[in-house]
Amino acid sequence: MNKYLKYTFIILFLLFIGLYLSANAGLIDYQAKYKNKLTEKEIKRFEEDIKNNKDVSIEKYIDTNDKKYDNNVSKATLKVSNFLGEVVKNTLNFFFDNMEKTLDR
Repeated sequence: MNKYLKYTFIILFLLFIGLYLSANAGLIDYQAKYKNKLTEKEIKRFEEDIKNNKDVSIEKYIDTNDKKYDNNVSKATLKVSNFLGEVVKNTLNFFFDNMEKTLDR
C-alpha cells in the first residue's frame, strides 16, 4: 500500500509541474504581444502616410483577422487540465496541512 501511495504522489507532482510549466510558458502572452507590434513595413507605410497627410487610423496598419481555434476537443482538454490542476492543488494542500499538524505536535 505504501508503494502505491508513493507512486501516486510522484505522478500527481509531475502532473502539477507539467501544468505549472504549461501555464507559465507564455505562449498566449507572446501571441498577444506579437499582434500588437507593428512590423517594419507597416511602420514605414505609416511614416509615409504621415508625410503625405493621409488618414492614419490604426486599423489600416494592424491585421485584425482573428482565427478561432476553439472546438470541442480544446474545450474538453481545458476542462480536464483545470480539473487536474485543482486535484493536484487540493492534494498538496491536504498533504502539507497534515505534515504541518504532525510537526506541530
